[in-house]
Amino acid sequence: MRRAVVRLIAVREARDQFRDRRTMFLILGLPVLMYPLFVGVGTVFVSMLKGKQLVVGVVGAEHLPQPGRPGPHPYPPLLVNDRFPDSLAAPDTPEDPEAVAGRLTVTRLAPAADAALAELLAAREVDAVVVVEPGLADRLERGGRPVVRVLGREGEENSKLAVRRVMGVLRKWTDAVKTTRFARHNLPADFDSPIEVRDPQSGKPTDKKLADELRDVLVKVIPLLLAMWVLTGAIYPAIDMTAGEKERGTMETLLISPAERTEIVAGKFLAVAALAFGTAVWNVLLMVIAVGVAQVLFPYPLLSLAGLAACVIAALPVALLLAAGCITLGVFARSTKEGNYYMVPMFFLVLPLAYWSMAPGIELDGRMSWVPITNALLVQQRLLSVRPDPFPWQHVPAVVLSMSACIGLALWAAVVQFRREAVLFREAEQGRGLLLFGRRAAKGAE
Repeated sequence: MRRAVVRLIAVREARDQFRDRRTMFLILGLPVLMYPLFVGVGTVFVSMLKGKQLVVGVVGAEHLPQPGRPGPHPYPPLLVNDRFPDSLAAPDTPEDPEAVAGRLTVTRLAPAADAALAELLAAREVDAVVVVEPGLADRLERGGRPVVRVLGREGEENSKLAVRRVMGVLRKWTDAVKTTRFARHNLPADFDSPIEVRDPQSGKPTDKKLADELRDVLVKVIPLLLAMWVLTGAIYPAIDMTAGEKERGTMETLLISPAERTEIVAGKFLAVAALAFGTAVWNVLLMVIAVGVAQVLFPYPLLSLAGLAACVIAALPVALLLAAGCITLGVFARSTKEGNYYMVPMFFLVLPLAYWSMAPGIELDGRMSWVPITNALLVQQRLLSVRPDPFPWQHVPAVVLSMSACIGLALWAAVVQFRREAVLFREAEQGRGLLLFGRRAAKGAE
């Protein structure tokens, strides 16, 4: 194989792709539009959740402990002026967007059967119903254990959200009632907790918790996004360099040149791989800008630039494998339209393997290091994560061998297809067959 010929073909193919505005838009322009769109949609989603009004109906509100009741250690009220107190309605976990979703509006309902309350829920007059047992305050005073029920609509998001918020309010109110009962019996507030369990997250500031959770999400999402953008950056150039050349009639010119079929495949492969890897690098630069903007809101680091750079290098074998696979599939197509159809199996193969790397508990070990694509994404996740344990270098040779074997197999298949005239000139054979059929039909008519 002559390197000069391979380099000449690769440079020529890459130059042609840079002149194609559609390909450049998909590789460079689309990510620039998509990332602000993602941020905008997320912002709108959070603002819509916070602005949503959730109506909670309360049956038997008069049986609840009332505010301002005289006596030592009065039970805390659940409703104050037909509102949940702010101390109860405030979320415990502000990092959960659903915990701060919606404004709870309380409306009093007359006692009714469950069927009538279900009709109110079905008519969407209320999103959740709190049913207070009659005589609840008196039973609390006597040391009883009254019942409070919550009803909601099945399979409806607003009702589920309202039930979640109401259950959080009731949970806080129940803890306050329990603390009051302990105080009435001269017991400490932590009487029911004989053992103190200290959560390692409890001592962290809220900003630190948010930064850690965001980092955990980015560690899994960034490799997945890189794999998808690499696949996008490989598909369209590969189709254009194979099926597109058949349509334009330039494939024959290339095949009759002094270049060997292996050199042609190698040049096209290097061009597609370079464009796919360039797509990954471009997306990482955009991610760095996005993370830098988000970093202004957090005093703690979100990502390591060294880990992100190493993650980009680890994306190179993914780009090589996808480039080889796309060329192998693209050469079968007669046209670019048919080539797009042939690329569907690539998504069906890459997506499950990519999602597998995001499954809970999946680590880079002796078994997963042999799974193509998944192992490369797990390496990227491990490079991005901030962990005290050492990097599992012992599994890297298995990752390299697995990816190299798949790349070599895909390139071998591409070379075999380029050497088969029946594959390269399928359009010509189809036209020759139609012409022959027409001649036979004309003879039959005579």
